[in-house]
Amino acid sequence: MRTQLPALAPNVKYRGPKDGPDIERHAEGELEWIVLWARYLVDGFAVSIGWDVGHPMGDFREPNKLTIEFDEVEYGTSENPSEKSFEGGITTSLLRSIPMAHARALMREHHEQLSVATVRDEWGPFPSRVETDRDYTYAAAAYVALLKVSVEPIKRLAEWTDESIDTWSARLRRARAKGILEGKGREARIAPAYLKTRDEIWATMRARKDEPDGY
Repeated sequence: MRTQLPALAPNVKYRGPKDGPDIERHAEGELEWIVLWARYLVDGFAVSIGWDVGHPMGDFREPNKLTIEFDEVEYGTSENPSEKSFEGGITTSLLRSIPMAHARALMREHHEQLSVATVRDEWGPFPSRVETDRDYTYAAAAYVALLKVSVEPIKRLAEWTDESIDTWSARLRRARAKGILEGKGREARIAPAYLKTRDEIWATMRARKDEPDGY
């Protein structure tokens, strides 16, 4: 179901694309991640609102970039150019007109889809059986990673493994009973005593994926 977008103020124009945000790949040295951009025209200014996906420093639950630049082309070609925009610069009124709610709604579904795909790539493939403490730590760590980017983390785990939501719920309850998983809801985390195991699992997976054949 398509997300219902909030209405834009009369002085705000969405610049597309029509089916969602711009998706750009960003690189800094050897690090790469994706940035979603929602672009607008606000009182003669080009406003771009960005949202990082898979940033090396962590995940952002809200858009985390904003650029505002006077649009010379738009100003020069407009039939009714706003002298107020040209003379006033970046005013408090302009800042209040930035369509953050629209941008958030426009990008949220794309952001979750891309973020979830990143988590799957980082933590998959999952164990075919979950029996040992290490297995439960693996399952709990994947769940915690998904909590940061998805509103339905258990559903995502079930989809990836062709197992039921009930099965994954039971595994996570067992992980809590074992003391591996602590906290409720979005505050869930791996217990300190199992952080070393989690890090060892992560290191093993990365080493395997860095091999030429990916195994």
